[in-house]
Amino acid sequence: MGKLLFVGVTCADVVINVDKLPQTAQDVVVYGQNMVLGGCAFNAFSIAHALGEPAMLFSPVGTGAFGDFVRRGLQSEGIEVLVDNDAMENGCCYCFVEPDGERTFVSYHGADYHYEPAWFDVIDMDEVDAVYVCGLEVEDPTGPVVVEFLERACRDKMIFFTPGPRPDAVPLDLLERVCALHPVLHMNGDEALVLAGRLCGGDSPDDMSSGGARPCVERAAAALARHVGNTVFATLGGDGCLYCDGDRLDVVAGSSAHVVDTIGAGDSHIGALMVGLHRGDPIEFATARANRVAAAVVGISGAHADPAVVRAAAERQE
Repeated sequence: MGKLLFVGVTCADVVINVDKLPQTAQDVVVYGQNMVLGGCAFNAFSIAHALGEPAMLFSPVGTGAFGDFVRRGLQSEGIEVLVDNDAMENGCCYCFVEPDGERTFVSYHGADYHYEPAWFDVIDMDEVDAVYVCGLEVEDPTGPVVVEFLERACRDKMIFFTPGPRPDAVPLDLLERVCALHPVLHMNGDEALVLAGRLCGGDSPDDMSSGGARPCVERAAAALARHVGNTVFATLGGDGCLYCDGDRLDVVAGSSAHVVDTIGAGDSHIGALMVGLHRGDPIEFATARANRVAAAVVGISGAHADPAVVRAAAERQE
C-alpha cells in the first residue's frame, strides 16, 4: 500500500479562551491559553498517523520561536521535516475560543505558507497513492506553485481538496485548475454553498440560496460533484456528513460530542476519511468513522488529540 501525502501547513496554534470576542477598542480578559501543534495539513496528517496509515507530511518549517516550536513538536513525534526554510519566520494561528466552543482564527502566514517548485523534488511520488491539499495554501502568493505540483505530479493520484474556510478568497483560475484534476472535495455546508456559487452558478438551474439549509447544501454538493466528476463531502456539524458521488446523495449521521472547541474538526474528519477510503472501506463506513473521530477531536482543547483517543473513536461501534 502506498502513502497518503499531506501538503500544507504545520504551525503553532495559540489557543486563547475568552468569554466573548472583543469589539474594536474594547478590553477583554483571557481565562485560559495554551500552544499546540496545528495547521490544516498537520491536523489531517496527525489523524492518519495516529491510525497507523502510511503517511507523509510535506510542510515547510521556518525560523523564529514558532518555527522552533513546530520543529521540536514534529521531532518529538518522529515526524520528518522535509523542508527547512531558514530564510523566513514560521507563522502561527491565534485561535480565540468562546464558551460554546466556537473558534475564530487570526492567522500569521509565514514560511509555513511559502513554497518553491524545487522543494517538491524530495517527494518520491511512486510511493504516493493520494494527496491532500487545502485552499488556504492555494490562496497565498505561492499558491500557483502548489497547483503546478498537482498538475505535474499528481494526475494519476487520488486528490483530496478542501477549499478551506475562505473559499471566496481562492483565485478562481486556480480553483478551476484544481477542479480540472477531478479531486474529491471536502468542506462544511457553508463552504459548499460558497464554492458552488463560484464554480457552478451557470451549471445548475437551482437557486443555491433558497429552500432551507439542508436542501441548499444538497443541491450545492450535487452541482459540485457534477463539476469535478468525483465525490463531494459536506460536513454538517452534529448532524453528520452529507456525501454525493454523482449517483447517490446521502447523509451519514453524526456522533454525540461534548464540544470543548471546534478547532480542527474538519481537518480531523478529512484525515480519517482519507484513511478509510485508502483502505477500501465502503463510503458510509469511512464517513461514519470520520464522524466519530471529529467528535472526539472537538472534545479536547486544540486539534492535536492523543493518538489513543483517535484510535478509540475510530474503533468505537455505535
